Amino acid sequence: MQITLIRNATLIVDLAGLRLLIDPWLAGKGEGMNYSGRGPSPLVDLPMPIEDILRGIDAVLVSHLHSDHFDEAAQALIGRDVPILCHARDLAAILTMGFQDVRTIGDGIAMGQVRIRTTDGRHGPPEVLDDMGEVSGFLIEATGEPRLYWAGDTILCPEVEAVLTQERPDIVLVHGCGALWNGKGPLVMDVEMIALTLDLAPFAQVIVTHLDAVDHATVSRKDLRRLISVGATGADRLVIPDDGEILTF
Repeated sequence: MQITLIRNATLIVDLAGLRLLIDPWLAGKGEGMNYSGRGPSPLVDLPMPIEDILRGIDAVLVSHLHSDHFDEAAQALIGRDVPILCHARDLAAILTMGFQDVRTIGDGIAMGQVRIRTTDGRHGPPEVLDDMGEVSGFLIEATGEPRLYWAGDTILCPEVEAVLTQERPDIVLVHGCGALWNGKGPLVMDVEMIALTLDLAPFAQVIVTHLDAVDHATVSRKDLRRLISVGATGADRLVIPDDGEILTF
């Protein structure tokens, strides 16, 4: 398995002959939304040309329709015939974008040797959930490959804890920028939650993304790397990739 961090939550996952593009946010620097009033996101450019990101993609996996996960640029640039894999709640909206092959995942979908199913999460504390809406993560697996749990835009909550303890994935990928919404949050994990995730998944490598790209973040790569520098429990299993970095498992 190879995981390439593009930027923010956007990933390419290669496993068992399948190339998945996850949550594509393809806007140029400063061409997206201003989430906090501090300035438009994304805060950084893409680390590679868009044509390199889209080359050879077999399917696109979309967790939810927030603008930093499936933006207008991605909707315009991805071929209409590329399979889009999504939660059932987003099916109608994605069809209206003109995509011809939209597949809902639910309890399980297979593409070649790869099996994917949705997991639940919470996009922040109760006081922001009406604004944030529902989100999903995914379990991705194939024979002979590490089992990947991509938690998605969620805080550490009972739903996530259940996946960690019951499914025991080999790789856990979380979003860790601790973003706020109108001063409330976090909307995704912060440093404390990531430290707790390491405790809950002592068998897994924990990858943190969704960093240094949105204006409403409160946690940076530098903040998280302090866990490693101070020798926090499980920090030897913590992976904090840079944009464009390829991880091989």
